[in-house]
Amino acid sequence: MQQPLLAFNNVEISYDDEAMIQGVSLKMNKGEILGIVGESGSGKSTLIKASMGLLGRSGRVSQGEILYQGQNVLNLGDEAFRNLRGPKMGMIFQNCGSALCPIRTIGDQLCEAMKEHGQTDRQAIKDEALAMFDRIHLHDGDRILNSYPFELSGGMNQRVGIVMAMILKPDLLFADEPTSALDVTVQAQVVKEMMALRETFGMSIVIVTHNIGVVSYMADNVAVMHKGRLVEYGKTRDVIDHPIKDYTRQLIGAVPRIRRG
Repeated sequence: MQQPLLAFNNVEISYDDEAMIQGVSLKMNKGEILGIVGESGSGKSTLIKASMGLLGRSGRVSQGEILYQGQNVLNLGDEAFRNLRGPKMGMIFQNCGSALCPIRTIGDQLCEAMKEHGQTDRQAIKDEALAMFDRIHLHDGDRILNSYPFELSGGMNQRVGIVMAMILKPDLLFADEPTSALDVTVQAQVVKEMMALRETFGMSIVIVTHNIGVVSYMADNVAVMHKGRLVEYGKTRDVIDHPIKDYTRQLIGAVPRIRRG
């Protein structure tokens, strides 16, 4: 039997000793795309932050376990977590601009991130970044690499952050509302680029979104979160076509879907 790449087993997450996530169990295999959907405050982003050790000082996993390749990440120290982030686990934040250093150029930050994981050829890094920029409609790549984050728009910073996460080609990519700050055309390009990474490198993706249309297009399986609990979970087509819960039906009815082609 195949060992799941990622598994949540009866996970409870608390902030200041108040349980915000309760009793969540789900899993995904290598190469799969899992969509986690729900309205704001449902707990979906908290789940992936817990997987990356990013809950902050007031947050903790107060019950259960989170397994990555069979290893409980809750038992890892800071150094072990740093070794996981990047080549093993990557993260696209909802607001990538806030994760960028304001006093260093985009090119320097990109090269530093790649250098941390053994890639030191600056020209090769630049060429790969320019190619990925172009695929998600950032055509003025040289200027972007030489710019500071404050010289770019919010949407451009978001796409820069997406490229910085994807260019490392992690085994598992967490994407927290990655397209919410982008216009519809660019949203579609980013989604298709993530799909291409799955096809080319076998990358596994957990995409968190309130937009069930994105999940319908991308995900093999979908988990529906509501008020900190998992209310529906299964194959995407089963959940979309035959939802059990009224809440899931409301999500499906509220958001347009991305068309293939």
